[in-house]
Amino acid sequence: MNGKRYGRIAVLGAAAVLLAGCGGGGGDEPADKPLGKKQLDAVLPDAKAMSGWKVAARLPAEPLPEVSRTTLCGGHKSACDGLRSFAQSTYTDPGKEFSVLVSVFAAEDAAGAEPAYDRLWERVEESVGQSKGLEAGTLGDEHYALQTEYGRTGGPAAQIQVRVGATVLQITGEALRPGNALDLDAVVDVATVVTERAEQAGRGEAPSAVLGG
Repeated sequence: MNGKRYGRIAVLGAAAVLLAGCGGGGGDEPADKPLGKKQLDAVLPDAKAMSGWKVAARLPAEPLPEVSRTTLCGGHKSACDGLRSFAQSTYTDPGKEFSVLVSVFAAEDAAGAEPAYDRLWERVEESVGQSKGLEAGTLGDEHYALQTEYGRTGGPAAQIQVRVGATVLQITGEALRPGNALDLDAVVDVATVVTERAEQAGRGEAPSAVLGG
């Protein structure tokens, strides 16, 4: 399914639970290789690649157990059966006004990633209140993006979800507390660099994209 669909943010949520759309891609080779553990970890930018940002938390790549696939996909667990592993990192902006949570889910192939990609976004739509579309440019093979005035912290939030071949990315930006601002452009910038790193990994390259690079 190509194109964006906007809707009503907690599979901000999908990934956070584990811790407690539209054309694109560069390169001549398709970015559709399944990612192993080291590649999955490498998709998440480190502090050097996120100049000025702080890596607030990091969950290294690990297998995704069946119970987590059930949690992610709710009553449609079969949609997430193709997901095999995930990794996750949280970054805080230089002003410490907001955070960005990045979750990377790896499937064995695009056929396993596609139904999970759609179901995960349905879960986002089911979980958030009033929202509107977020312009995120061209990301991956397909993507969804939205913003909402009130996230889990009571401040503004944004969610971007991207599929790159056999990989599904979730990028969630949230104000750290009510009254804080959320730099939507910065959230899109993070989504862009993570997508570029996933594309590099999907072509069998070492991810090297950096924020602002």
